[in-house]
Amino acid sequence: MKLLWIALPILLISCSQIRWKPASLAIERGWSESGKNIVQTEVLYEEKEPWNPLTGTTIKKNYRTKFRIYDLNEPQKIDGDPPIYSYEINSWTLPGSVYFHSETNRLFWIQGSNDEYGSVDRFPAVWSPKGFHSFDPKGFLKEGQTILHFVPSPDGGTAALILGILDANLEIQSPTLVLADVNGQSSSLDSSYSEFVLKEWNETPEYRIRWSEDSSVLFVRVKDAVFKAKEKAKKLEQAKEFPRCFFPPSNFGPVGISPAGSGGDSDRKRDMESPPFKRYKDKPFVRNISQIRDCPSS
Repeated sequence: MKLLWIALPILLISCSQIRWKPASLAIERGWSESGKNIVQTEVLYEEKEPWNPLTGTTIKKNYRTKFRIYDLNEPQKIDGDPPIYSYEINSWTLPGSVYFHSETNRLFWIQGSNDEYGSVDRFPAVWSPKGFHSFDPKGFLKEGQTILHFVPSPDGGTAALILGILDANLEIQSPTLVLADVNGQSSSLDSSYSEFVLKEWNETPEYRIRWSEDSSVLFVRVKDAVFKAKEKAKKLEQAKEFPRCFFPPSNFGPVGISPAGSGGDSDRKRDMESPPFKRYKDKPFVRNISQIRDCPSS
């Protein structure tokens, strides 16, 4: 009997370690280009404690993501508001990659291809609540490539993508810029894209992309030079002048994590960062790289 009392706590601890529990990451929110909508992104998963507590993290599986889109034109209710659109995928999404465009009703994001959160095995996706999937990356996303950036234009009709191959040291090899048309109403119509080879690319502030206000030009900073990329162009053109502000990269998109309110799934708390579109301007233009700045909305 004494041995039983000794073994019982050990057995209970072991059972708690093998039990999967629901969990989620902090909710991320983003503005649409008009300020009419916000999109709420919640990544959910299951987790359990590892057998070895020295690993310092839990074991996770079964990732999925819920998107909730809210209309801010409607009066806010005290007990929360239902989203006007909801969508769910059976995968994780990359932080800072979710955009919703009000005028075109398009939702953009980067999602994983496996259950390893944040891994290099991922791809860009577009969904519309109007009933069509208007994007298929198979035409330009080659085997072994990783998508690093996926930024829609202010008019929602074109997406800029930075692709590369990560080597064993996580250095980016063979970086490529793609401008893809997302105006088709089926994946078979979305065959229009332009591809540009980049000399180099690193995930540092010296390497950035930034759309023009009218969506006609993508400015690309590659270390000590800035280039202009246009759809259907054959090569990049070096820019003699360029916007001083290179962040945010478009006039809508993610603005970080905000605290959730009391409404649970039906809540859309308005206490969040200022919308990018209010201060998104091409001017002032500058000619010197050292004059480039980040220009947050607040």
